[in-house]
Amino acid sequence: MPVYSPAAQTTANRGRRRLISLAHLSLIQTAPTQLMRIASAAGFDLVDLRLAPATPTDPAYSAADLKTLCRELAAIMDDTGLRVWDVEIIRVNDQTRPEAYLPLMEAATALGAKRMKLVCDSQDHGRTAETLGHLCDLAAPFGLVLDLEYMVFSGVRSLQSALKLVEATGRTNLKVLVDALHWVRAGDATHLVPVHPARLGYVQLCDGPLHGRANRQALIQEARTNRLAPGEGEFPLDRLLETMPPLCVASVEVPLPPDREPLAHARRLLDATRALCDRHERETTP
Repeated sequence: MPVYSPAAQTTANRGRRRLISLAHLSLIQTAPTQLMRIASAAGFDLVDLRLAPATPTDPAYSAADLKTLCRELAAIMDDTGLRVWDVEIIRVNDQTRPEAYLPLMEAATALGAKRMKLVCDSQDHGRTAETLGHLCDLAAPFGLVLDLEYMVFSGVRSLQSALKLVEATGRTNLKVLVDALHWVRAGDATHLVPVHPARLGYVQLCDGPLHGRANRQALIQEARTNRLAPGEGEFPLDRLLETMPPLCVASVEVPLPPDREPLAHARRLLDATRALCDRHERETTP
């Protein structure tokens, strides 16, 4: 399998700018319609929408609710020019029924999204590969790519494990989503493995201290509530961007601190992420 090298960036990439998306977790208490307006006002290119629950406290939308919401969001998209990059989330466990996510896939398509995020809660990777394959087959007619996000407290805890699962699934519309926090906490930042860029989807950016707690509950709390904007911590984010496909979309995922106003937070995240990405592209583009 070929190994990606930053030197392989093509001439076609010169002069292009990486697109940046605002992840819903950054303003998780904000309704999708308001999130879209804030992302547009802050200057983001794209937005990630959580339209299926990732935690017990997230809202759950019925198929009818999703259709109504999509009409409201489409009107905002027409008004602002903002686009939806990713719709989340599909949770894969031993009881997952892939067909149950068809309404979510239909909603993603109605919004013009290109991707859907999924996470795995199962330790049975043989069964998981079958489920993922079924989900990919359902998503393919919609033109959707599914991105498997590994997390250090989930059933898929490292980049290596995620890549093996994608390989076992054997579907071209399944990629690995790399979240900077889990990339660091899983040890992937210091134990790099050769990765073909075709296996990777896009990147989620945040920052934090290089060393965190090993306790599972503390890791969950850090992921959901305690991240820093890119450039404010110790994560080797330039190295992460070098690992990813050139100019892949960067989604910034940093939950709102309790003392900050949502629009100001979104603008701060965009400025920090744009500064990181622009510097990286200047330093690596031939």
